[in-house]
Amino acid sequence: MARRRRPSKPPTPPRPLPEGELPSLAALEQFSEASIAQWLQAAEALTALQTQLFFGLELSRQQHTAELVEAIKVKLVPSQPFEGWARIVEYRYCLEPLSVAGAIKGDGGRFNIGSGLDQATFPSFPALYIAEDYPTSFRERFGMGVDTNTDGLSSTDLALRVPTSFTHVALRGQLELIIDVADTTALQPFSAVLKQFAIPNIVRLLSRRLNLRAPPMLVRSAAGLQKQLIHPNWRMFSAQFDLPSNSQIFGRIAAAAGAHGIRYPSARQSGKFCMALFPQNWRSSSSFVEISDGAPSEARLTRMDGKTTALW
Repeated sequence: MARRRRPSKPPTPPRPLPEGELPSLAALEQFSEASIAQWLQAAEALTALQTQLFFGLELSRQQHTAELVEAIKVKLVPSQPFEGWARIVEYRYCLEPLSVAGAIKGDGGRFNIGSGLDQATFPSFPALYIAEDYPTSFRERFGMGVDTNTDGLSSTDLALRVPTSFTHVALRGQLELIIDVADTTALQPFSAVLKQFAIPNIVRLLSRRLNLRAPPMLVRSAAGLQKQLIHPNWRMFSAQFDLPSNSQIFGRIAAAAGAHGIRYPSARQSGKFCMALFPQNWRSSSSFVEISDGAPSEARLTRMDGKTTALW
């Protein structure tokens, strides 16, 4: 004799969230006016914390400017001659392939500040970014490999680009004075100065208000500094808080120290390297970078050296 199946119970309707309770990640569509107000309040508190942290440490940076600049100067070394390096150039700049105009727009690059930030507080300065080879340059620019294919979409599809919207140029050159952040020993004098910095008291107070487990940690070692300089998500601070990132602050100090460039490991292509060049510091030097393959006859700015005056 077959057993009768019990009628299934109707699904239990979701429990309404109490006022003020934040929804879980599994139920983001459930929220209340109190939840939104709480999120906005937390966002304002987080922005206040980051602002107080930046300007509190900026005071320390100003007090120790001479030491920080000297810490970079003592570790400046000549670069090895480089050949076959690469740079991706927007099509509209293809007649000026070494222009730094793109790096100054928006928030800037990893080691330079752009015009998108408050110029009265954070003056912009240029940098020219190059990579060890084309695949590395592509990954650094678009965040994925040249041969990436996802669900039938190519890397240019995913980057919302067409192959004709940019071009690639091969480069060669040499720099007199670089800081090589791939070498942690080159960062030790700088990190030694940072050990004198302290978390501002207001940051500790704001951290408690946000129920953080601990206030933000400061860099105390060369390894910790290196990690910050090549962090893949370095744009977060400029995008969310309108503040320069740690790597941009380092680039500002390196440029002030007279560095001709910064050599660093690619954050997106393991085992490869990139350089941020500061051609504004090349006057009366033998540093140069130039296009090593053919360029259109109309092209300008295909070489930059100590005699170049127009950078864009």
